[in-house]
Amino acid sequence: MVEGGVRTTQWFRKLTRLRVSEKERRPQRTCLGCGARDDQDRLIRLAVTVDDQLVIERHQGRGGYLHRDPKCHKAFVSRKGLYRAFHVEINRKVKAQFIEQLARRDWE
Repeated sequence: MVEGGVRTTQWFRKLTRLRVSEKERRPQRTCLGCGARDDQDRLIRLAVTVDDQLVIERHQGRGGYLHRDPKCHKAFVSRKGLYRAFHVEINRKVKAQFIEQLARRDWE
Protein backbone atom coordinates (compact mmCIF):
# COMPACT_ATOMS: atom_id res chain seq x y z
CA MET A 1 0.00 0.00 0.00
CA VAL A 2 1.10 3.49 -0.78
CA GLU A 3 1.32 5.66 2.31
CA GLY A 4 -1.53 8.23 2.21
CA GLY A 5 -2.23 7.37 -1.40
CA VAL A 6 -5.20 6.17 -3.38
CA ARG A 7 -4.63 2.52 -2.56
CA THR A 8 -4.84 3.14 1.18
CA THR A 9 -8.09 5.06 0.80
CA GLN A 10 -9.65 2.35 -1.37
CA TRP A 11 -8.58 -0.36 1.07
CA PHE A 12 -10.10 1.56 4.01
CA ARG A 13 -13.41 2.07 2.17
CA LYS A 14 -13.59 -1.62 1.34
CA LEU A 15 -12.85 -2.57 4.95
CA THR A 16 -15.57 -0.29 6.35
CA ARG A 17 -18.13 -1.60 3.84
CA LEU A 18 -17.46 -5.14 5.02
CA ARG A 19 -18.13 -4.23 8.66
CA VAL A 20 -21.70 -3.06 8.00
CA SER A 21 -23.87 -6.11 7.50
CA GLU A 22 -26.82 -6.18 5.13
CA LYS A 23 -29.19 -6.39 8.11
CA GLU A 24 -27.97 -3.03 9.42
CA ARG A 25 -28.50 -1.21 6.13
CA ARG A 26 -31.96 0.23 5.68
CA PRO A 27 -33.35 2.35 2.87
CA GLN A 28 -33.24 6.05 3.72
CA ARG A 29 -35.91 8.51 2.57
CA THR A 30 -36.40 12.26 2.99
CA CYS A 31 -39.43 13.66 4.81
CA LEU A 32 -41.42 16.11 2.66
CA GLY A 33 -42.28 18.11 5.79
CA CYS A 34 -39.06 18.68 7.71
CA GLY A 35 -36.56 17.57 5.06
CA ALA A 36 -34.73 15.19 7.41
CA ARG A 37 -33.56 11.76 6.25
CA ASP A 38 -34.81 8.72 8.14
CA ASP A 39 -35.35 4.98 7.76
CA GLN A 40 -38.04 4.21 5.21
CA ASP A 41 -40.03 2.09 7.67
CA ARG A 42 -40.39 5.06 10.06
CA LEU A 43 -42.10 7.24 7.43
CA ILE A 44 -45.53 7.26 5.79
CA ARG A 45 -45.55 6.94 1.99
CA LEU A 46 -47.81 9.36 0.15
CA ALA A 47 -48.94 9.00 -3.44
CA VAL A 48 -51.05 11.08 -5.80
CA THR A 49 -54.11 9.53 -7.44
CA VAL A 50 -55.23 10.27 -11.00
CA ASP A 51 -57.71 12.87 -9.68
CA ASP A 52 -54.88 14.70 -7.82
CA GLN A 53 -55.79 13.49 -4.32
CA LEU A 54 -53.19 12.44 -1.76
CA VAL A 55 -53.45 8.91 -0.36
CA ILE A 56 -51.35 6.65 1.84
CA GLU A 57 -50.23 4.00 -0.60
CA ARG A 58 -47.29 1.64 -0.83
CA HIS A 59 -47.03 0.91 -4.53
CA GLN A 60 -48.88 3.52 -6.52
CA GLY A 61 -46.76 5.63 -8.88
CA ARG A 62 -44.84 8.74 -7.87
CA GLY A 63 -44.81 9.52 -4.22
CA GLY A 64 -43.00 10.90 -1.23
CA TYR A 65 -42.52 10.24 2.47
CA LEU A 66 -43.66 12.05 5.59
CA HIS A 67 -43.00 11.57 9.32
CA ARG A 68 -45.95 10.85 11.61
CA ASP A 69 -45.09 13.97 13.62
CA PRO A 70 -47.71 16.79 13.51
CA LYS A 71 -44.88 19.35 13.12
CA CYS A 72 -43.91 17.67 9.85
CA HIS A 73 -47.55 17.67 8.76
CA LYS A 74 -47.77 21.45 9.25
CA ALA A 75 -44.50 22.00 7.40
CA PHE A 76 -45.74 19.78 4.55
CA VAL A 77 -48.84 21.95 4.08
CA SER A 78 -46.81 25.16 3.97
CA ARG A 79 -44.11 23.90 1.56
CA LYS A 80 -44.50 24.82 -2.06
CA GLY A 81 -41.91 22.90 -4.06
CA LEU A 82 -43.29 19.35 -3.97
CA TYR A 83 -43.28 18.94 -7.75
CA ARG A 84 -40.07 16.91 -7.60
CA ALA A 85 -41.72 14.22 -5.45
CA PHE A 86 -45.07 13.96 -7.21
CA HIS A 87 -44.47 15.39 -10.72
CA VAL A 88 -47.76 17.30 -10.36
CA GLU A 89 -48.61 20.39 -8.37
CA ILE A 90 -50.68 19.68 -5.26
CA ASN A 91 -52.71 22.65 -4.06
CA ARG A 92 -52.74 23.72 -0.44
CA LYS A 93 -56.38 22.73 0.11
CA VAL A 94 -55.75 19.10 -0.90
CA LYS A 95 -52.69 18.94 1.36
CA ALA A 96 -54.65 20.39 4.29
CA GLN A 97 -57.49 17.86 3.82
CA PHE A 98 -54.98 15.04 3.77
CA ILE A 99 -53.33 16.24 6.98
CA GLU A 100 -56.76 16.36 8.67
CA GLN A 101 -57.24 12.70 7.69
CA LEU A 102 -53.83 11.85 9.13
CA ALA A 103 -54.68 13.60 12.40
CA ARG A 104 -57.84 11.48 12.77
CA ARG A 105 -55.97 8.25 11.97
CA ASP A 106 -54.82 6.03 14.85
CA TRP A 107 -51.15 5.03 14.51
CA GLU A 108 -49.61 2.02 16.21
